[in-house]
Amino acid sequence: MKKTLILLLSVVMVLTFALAACGGGSEDLSDSKYVGEWKFDSISLGENSEALDDDITLILNGDGTGQMIDSEGASEFTWKLTSDGFKTQGDVKEKFTDDGDGIKAKMFGAELHFVRVDGTADKTEEEAVDFVDGAAYGYAGDDPVEAACYQYMVETVSKNYGSGEISIPTVNIFHVDYTPEDEILVFGDFWVENYNVEGDTLKCVSGGNHPGVMHVSKADYTVTAFDEVADGGDFESSAKELFGEHYDDFMAVYSDSDERAERRRVTVSDYVNLNGLDYKYYQDEGWDPVELYRN
Repeated sequence: MKKTLILLLSVVMVLTFALAACGGGSEDLSDSKYVGEWKFDSISLGENSEALDDDITLILNGDGTGQMIDSEGASEFTWKLTSDGFKTQGDVKEKFTDDGDGIKAKMFGAELHFVRVDGTADKTEEEAVDFVDGAAYGYAGDDPVEAACYQYMVETVSKNYGSGEISIPTVNIFHVDYTPEDEILVFGDFWVENYNVEGDTLKCVSGGNHPGVMHVSKADYTVTAFDEVADGGDFESSAKELFGEHYDDFMAVYSDSDERAERRRVTVSDYVNLNGLDYKYYQDEGWDPVELYRN
């Protein structure tokens, strides 16, 4: 199997290093945790994995440019953040995801893994950000930007409604803008529902919809402002002004009630499972109970 992995690595590296120089990046990414030097340490195919000593380095610069360097030289690219990592741009477009221990990319069925080189762009213990614990809000992911939105809906927006024992949001993000210097703009269709507990069922007692753009601080991943779409007759004009070129993306998610219902079911299920609770259903007034997913 080792020969197969090494052969696949050779093919993947040839294609990866075909990245064309694309000039300077368009974003200030100096605050990103990915800025710095990363070393390629393993490749896996299916259940088989091989640690490698190949001197292959990925360098990400704060101006959105980068290099991939091996014994033959360097290939240049630009990069930009995604919700779960970052992606490179050039003749070959590749997505890298954060797995907690490093970053990884999938190419032709193989998974390439990179680890940070000690001493480069690491945050010190004092500088580390305490990310939101998603269990309190029904968020099962690991993106601090998304987690901040969940937290804001529960701790701020839910208070606009009649109180319940539990508040759980439904967050549908359709665009994220990382280009501002100090903040991240999150475009989404945001909902929150407050529930009381009756037996094995979460009974919805209040809640509502708040589409808009959340401003998330890059310093501590908290929501500092929320620009909401206007109600009533100004809804359409307000949404077009706020979302701009992403208005059609908004309308696609806003009008998809089936997808929204599924997202709500998943989020409420995540809340119950993450907190080790025994509830089996949620229910809106006048509607049949909805069975939750259980781990």
